Amino acid sequence: MSALQVFLCDLCILLVIGFNFTTAEEAPRVNTTAGATTPATGNCSCGGFTSEHPGAGDSPIISQQPGLTVAEDAAGEATCKALCVALATATKAKGPEILCNRLKTADELKLSAFFKVGSRPWLYAGMTAEAPLCCEAGKVKVCASAVALNATTVGVTPPAAAV
Repeated sequence: MSALQVFLCDLCILLVIGFNFTTAEEAPRVNTTAGATTPATGNCSCGGFTSEHPGAGDSPIISQQPGLTVAEDAAGEATCKALCVALATATKAKGPEILCNRLKTADELKLSAFFKVGSRPWLYAGMTAEAPLCCEAGKVKVCASAVALNATTVGVTPPAAAV
């Protein structure tokens, strides 16, 4: 299985089959005995974008909430990112097939993993597919770039050995 298929398997299974058991409290909570305000909490969400740098109004092509509520702060973001990356890495079975079944068509798609907490913006999780995915009629197909790459490497003559 190629690195692309492994990555897409990981991310797609996470996003398509993810768990959603908890709900988020969107408003800050106040500790009435101490008078201190604790940070707001929000649902952790994992998503896949077609770029490592999506525009402000862009939405993920696939997303899921894995069922984790965390604080809307740096520690909560770190926890959410770790969960999304771990789930994407751990689920390797049928990502490309699941994604193609959902999208129906895709041409040279390189999915990038993102995460967010509550109403905060999407943040890049540091994972992007190494090779593109192509789909036709809901089925995985070989991308033109892979065919072109194979054609150029097949006809290459190895360099002469140094004497």
